[in-house]
Amino acid sequence: MTNSKAATPAKNLIRFNIRNAKYAFPADNGEYGDFVPMGTSTKMALETDSSEKEVYGDGECIIHYINEKGKTGTLTQNNICDEYEIACGRQVMTADGLAQVKPTKNTPHIIYFETCAMDGDNEISVAKTMLYGVTSTRPAENYDQNNGEINESSFDVPLKIKGIKALASDGKVYVDAKGNNRVVWQLTKTPDMEGYDTFGDKVVIPKMLAGAEADTGTGA
Repeated sequence: MTNSKAATPAKNLIRFNIRNAKYAFPADNGEYGDFVPMGTSTKMALETDSSEKEVYGDGECIIHYINEKGKTGTLTQNNICDEYEIACGRQVMTADGLAQVKPTKNTPHIIYFETCAMDGDNEISVAKTMLYGVTSTRPAENYDQNNGEINESSFDVPLKIKGIKALASDGKVYVDAKGNNRVVWQLTKTPDMEGYDTFGDKVVIPKMLAGAEADTGTGA
């Protein structure tokens, strides 16, 4: 049964696969445009971009501070998505062909992808994920000659995920009782969560549960 407020993801034993990668850029009206398919993918690798510092006083550690600045990642694909490279400003169509150019912009955008999970009954479910505040750099190209069989290439797109500020239930930027925002880097929906069927049809800006402001702060 779906919880109207929040749901706890079902117990899964393994996660695997990546599919249906697509991207969305901000539109002129301040919203996000439609998702555009990126082509087929073979891997998504994500790591936390963080640093830590220990502060000492009286000969002992009095503060252990962890600064999480977002995530870094690599999306590996079967081919270069020219439409994505054009949207990122790294390629332009000229009168003579498709040109790789020095970019003059690096617009944060959204990347969506799906992964699979399997529980103890060997039942497979699909999780849907959005990454927020993404910027990327040009994928490297490497081509091998055929040697009896086709030697297909793969292309790694380096990602930087800075996140966006979550909204309060009233649509304003969320601020807790101590003046902190909630920066969201990654949002995932599983089949037991409300809104799963339509998640991925358009960009979703993360919104805190109704009543969260009453417990920890107010929208601002």
